[in-house]
Amino acid sequence: MAKFYITTAIHYVNDDPHIGHMYENIVADVVARHRRRMGDEVWFVTGTDEHGQKIERSAAKEGILPIELADRVVKTHHELWKRLEISHDDFIRTTQPRHRLGVLELIRRIQERWPDDIYLGEHAGWYCQNEETFVPENQVRDGRDDSGHPVEWTTEQNFFFKLSRFREQLLEHYRAHPD
Repeated sequence: MAKFYITTAIHYVNDDPHIGHMYENIVADVVARHRRRMGDEVWFVTGTDEHGQKIERSAAKEGILPIELADRVVKTHHELWKRLEISHDDFIRTTQPRHRLGVLELIRRIQERWPDDIYLGEHAGWYCQNEETFVPENQVRDGRDDSGHPVEWTTEQNFFFKLSRFREQLLEHYRAHPD
């Protein structure tokens, strides 16, 4: 019996689930059910990302705390997945203690093995809050991106991982395992 893991993106909780969320979960569900029928041991995970500017701003517009908005939207996700009979094995929220502890443990293991490969750095650029992404300068005109969304110059500190240190190992692995 093969082990098979499938996950969706973790959905933002700044608003109720939409057709994109449904599509992604239905597709993952179809794959998970197919693999189960083939006899595989399947672990299907979905969940929500409950951090970010969109969530903070949406909650502020309603005059509630971000966790209150998250709790309400997560309830809607659960009701919808039940109605659609989505066969997920786990639903994780980024505000859950088990998620936080898992992230901290992963960081601890990386720092133990490669102590200099996680570092605090600064990133600056044109940020589109609507898309929650940085936009290349050549796609910004008059304070808007190519899609017409407003952008703002943003500088933020983040933790980075030195993936470049593993470049040759990764390329060698990809060559040895092209599938």
